[in-house]
Amino acid sequence: MLVAASEFSTTYDALASRFDEWSAQVEPDVRAVWGSKVDGYVQAGERVVELGCGTGVPVGRLVSGRYTYTGVDASPGMLAKARKAVAGDATLLHDDMHSVLFAPDSLGAVVAFYSISHTPRDQHASLLQRIAAWLRPGGVFVGNLHSRDDPDDFDANWLGAGPMRWSGFDGATNRRLLIEAGFVVIECEPITQIEPEGTKICPMWFLAQLQP
Repeated sequence: MLVAASEFSTTYDALASRFDEWSAQVEPDVRAVWGSKVDGYVQAGERVVELGCGTGVPVGRLVSGRYTYTGVDASPGMLAKARKAVAGDATLLHDDMHSVLFAPDSLGAVVAFYSISHTPRDQHASLLQRIAAWLRPGGVFVGNLHSRDDPDDFDANWLGAGPMRWSGFDGATNRRLLIEAGFVVIECEPITQIEPEGTKICPMWFLAQLQP
């Protein structure tokens, strides 16, 4: 049965030292391109939160210099790496994305790449609603989710580091959940990517704006 992302934090702890090298070999690596999309909607100094910030590469490093950045992750090992990548005044929180708290209307943007899919899909709708509540009117959510129906995918020893699970809906369902949470979907694109071991994945990348 799927459990919270924090249950797999030890796997990410074990991956921390080599994760940047591995993730940079995913083709195409579009994280920086999509992370930069917040620039058209967020003013300098506004608060940007990344859920599942990992090592802070590349998004935390990219945005923490010009926004008030907070990275959230359940893995202490990943956060230790992130501290070396992000700006010195950035905030890093050891927390679960489903329990972390931010004040209503307090954020200019939320970013979440390859993180929400590690949590049970029956909790995705409520998480999207929580993200919408954190954002100010006109704020944006940039992230990726599944593009296919996948109730529970399990690997007992992912990348040789330990157990990992994924869960998600098809693209049409994800779009509906975003709209029901109060977002306007501005961009949405399934992108086929190949991991270093040859595994094909096809996340649905999106830019969604909270209705003013």
